[in-house]
Amino acid sequence: MFLNPGLFLGFMITDYMEQAEDFRDNYESKVAEAVNFIQMKFGFDEPEFGIVLGSGLGGLADAIENQQVVDYAEIPNFPRTGVEGHKGRLIKGTLEGVSVIALQGRKHYYEVADEPFNNGMLKVVFPVHVLANLGVKNYFATHAAGGLNPNYKPGDIMIIESHINFLPNPLMGRKHNFFKVGTEDFTERFQPMNNAYDPFLSDLLWTAAIDYQKYVHRGTLLSVVGPSYETEAECIAFRDGLHADVVGMSVTPEVIVARNRGMNCVGMSLITNTVTADGVNTANHEEVMKVLNSADVKLRLETIVSDFFALYRESHQQPL
Repeated sequence: MFLNPGLFLGFMITDYMEQAEDFRDNYESKVAEAVNFIQMKFGFDEPEFGIVLGSGLGGLADAIENQQVVDYAEIPNFPRTGVEGHKGRLIKGTLEGVSVIALQGRKHYYEVADEPFNNGMLKVVFPVHVLANLGVKNYFATHAAGGLNPNYKPGDIMIIESHINFLPNPLMGRKHNFFKVGTEDFTERFQPMNNAYDPFLSDLLWTAAIDYQKYVHRGTLLSVVGPSYETEAECIAFRDGLHADVVGMSVTPEVIVARNRGMNCVGMSLITNTVTADGVNTANHEEVMKVLNSADVKLRLETIVSDFFALYRESHQQPL
């Protein structure tokens, strides 16, 4: 007796669609399952910061003390990473005495944009919801980006002051019943985004970079879907028309959700390549990784991040 290939394929498609529908329809409980697993493994305290370590920045994890580590693959429903430089580990510990949960890698929307029911974007922001449910108050996003501003050079760092989001908004679709961190207030449907990047935390990050001022800037991030790099016309439009300083493929959906959940946000872009005056972007992934793997760049990043947390520890009594 032979199984009809068409019937077998139909069963597979039906099962896939049912799983996707279950993820969408039971999103809050899927987040809760991940949170319960992490709490049972690591304990029930509430870290001050969640920090996501983007492309090539996973080495910052080495600075975390008192580490407890779990692979994303072990956490129920947690999205796994699929891009070079994203190890896919959740690390609980301390940075300069500040309790943190570090996400060593993220899921990009371009990896899961073909999934049904908006599940791709729901997976992108799933870790942010997990952090919020764990009681994390502050969200620190790091990522690699292309420099549009002619004053930026590979290896430079930009503190994100604001953003332009060209990715699908993660608050689209059905409204989920999540609470804001530390409250019993439900999240808002229409999320204000003024001061999306907390001025106090951003100023603290600027102060932490005082020894590297010639490499550090403050500016605007524009996030696109990717994974293709930008054309000449796009680069010119983004730089001269929208006045964006860097362009990347992540961060903005995470920050929208983090703000919606009541978290304070701070962000940092590492410039891995730059665009010429006529808009030419010759970047490729190998060249990007070369910058990310530079010993000088790694030391610069680790020093700035460590000093940021030391300053936060000293001043955390101030209102955030």
